[in-house]
Amino acid sequence: MAIGSRRSRAALCGAWLVCAGVAAILLSGCAGAPGSVPDTVSTAVKDSSSAVATARLALGLDADGKLTMAATATTLDDSLKELETARTNLLQLSPTVQNDRDLRREALAVLDEGTSGLTTARDAVASTDGSPTLQDGDRLLEAAAGRMSAFTAQLGGQ
Repeated sequence: MAIGSRRSRAALCGAWLVCAGVAAILLSGCAGAPGSVPDTVSTAVKDSSSAVATARLALGLDADGKLTMAATATTLDDSLKELETARTNLLQLSPTVQNDRDLRREALAVLDEGTSGLTTARDAVASTDGSPTLQDGDRLLEAAAGRMSAFTAQLGGQ
């Protein structure tokens, strides 16, 4: 088997993995109507966490030469849309008590960190001058993923 053929298969395999991740993100947004503020916040952060994980997977495959720049850019755009949808869902809440308002405010800050990382990663993919780098975007996404994970764990304790 030729090396080019293996590389094409690896790229195709990577593209399928990313597509599966994006499909999971999109389908997770089809859940029922929002419930309580904590439930809506939890769903928004979990969906955003999945979007960030998918974006990080795409960046890793791109860095390894196993995913095309176009597929990476599409994945990052889809992930960013997922975070924007989650943010919109949080902004549409009307919390009636201070605890819920604080929870929504903190969740919005966590999502903003993810949005910043995705924007940096998307800029890196589009960059013609090498700045920012894919690593810059991945570092920000890694930090956002950690913060989302910690926030989700905190929600479990409420």
